[in-house]
Amino acid sequence: MKRIKRGLLLLLAVSMMLSLVACGGAQTANQSGGSQAAEASTAEEWVPTKDIEFVIPFAAGGGNDIMVRKIIDIIQRNKLCPVNVVPVSKPGGSGVVGYTYLSSKGKGYEYALASTSASFYTQPLTGNSPFTPDEKSFSFVAHLCKDPVVLTSVASLGFKSLDDIVAYAKAHPGELKYAGTGIASDDAIIMAMLNDLYDINLVYVPYDSAGEMLTALLGGQVELAVLTPAESIEHMKSGTLTPHAASADERLSLLPDVPTFLELGVDMNHQQSRGIVMNPDLDENVQAYYSDLFRRVSETEDWKQFINSNNMTNSFMDYKQYAEFSNGLKEKYTTYLSLVKK
Repeated sequence: MKRIKRGLLLLLAVSMMLSLVACGGAQTANQSGGSQAAEASTAEEWVPTKDIEFVIPFAAGGGNDIMVRKIIDIIQRNKLCPVNVVPVSKPGGSGVVGYTYLSSKGKGYEYALASTSASFYTQPLTGNSPFTPDEKSFSFVAHLCKDPVVLTSVASLGFKSLDDIVAYAKAHPGELKYAGTGIASDDAIIMAMLNDLYDINLVYVPYDSAGEMLTALLGGQVELAVLTPAESIEHMKSGTLTPHAASADERLSLLPDVPTFLELGVDMNHQQSRGIVMNPDLDENVQAYYSDLFRRVSETEDWKQFINSNNMTNSFMDYKQYAEFSNGLKEKYTTYLSLVKK
C-alpha cells in the first residue's frame, strides 16, 4: 500500500511540474506575441516630434502662397498636428529654388514638405529643372484641389471681351504683352493656343511667380495675364482688372458674367492642380501620416469655405491616388507643351 501511495505522489508531482512548465511557456509566448504586436503598432503610428517646414516655392501673394498659409492656419487652429508647421518661403526659378531647398534635406527626410503648381510639371519637362515630376525625385503626399484661371487685362485698356483683345492684337501685332510664370507653364500654353487659334501674336513675358505677374500687370509693364480668382478677385471687384474668360468646366460663382473658354469656342478647361510632395524614399508610415493630416484639413469647414470663396474645386486624393494621378498629369503636360512655340 505504501508503495502505491508513493507512486501516486510521484505521479502527482510530475503532473504539477509539467503544468508549471506549460504555463510558463504560454506566458513567455504571450509576452513575445505582445511585444511583437507593440512593435508593429509603434511602426504604424508614426507621429512628428519636431517642427515641420512647409516650403512655399513661389513668391508671396500668389495662389500657392495664399493656399499654403491657409492650410497652416487650419492645422494650427484645429490642433491637427502635435508640432508646429512653419512656412518657409523659397521663391525663384518658377519653383526650382524651393524644390532644390526641399531636396537638400535628403532622401526620406520626414520634416519638410512643399506645395505644387503647374510649374512642378512644366519646368522639368522643358529642361529647366534638375528634378522630374515623379517618384524618382519626390514622394507624393496628398492632392488637395484644382484651381481655375481667368484671362485678365488692365481695365484702363478698355477691353470688354476676348473678341476685343483679338481685334486689337490683329491690328497691332506684337504689341500686347502677356505675363506668365516660367518659360513654359499653363499661362504659356493658354497663350500659345490663343495665338494659334486666332492667328495673333501675343508676346509672352515670363515671371517667377503669380505675385510678380500681378505686380507687373497692375504696374502697366504688361497688358494681359492669366490669374486665379484667389490672386485677382479683389482687383477685379475694384475695377482695376477686367476678366474675360475662365479656364474652367463652368462659369465661376464669383464671376458669373465671365464666360468660359469653352463657351467662346476655345477647347480649353485645364485647371491648375495643387498638392503636397516630400522627398523620395519616404517611409510609407510617414507618408500615410501626412496624407491623413491633409485629409483632415480637407474635411474642415474652414477649408471648404476657403475653396468655395476662391472658386476652387475640392479634390482630395491620398498618397497612392495622387501618385497615379500625377503620372497621368505628367503625360498631359507633355502634350500641352508641344503647343508652346520656343
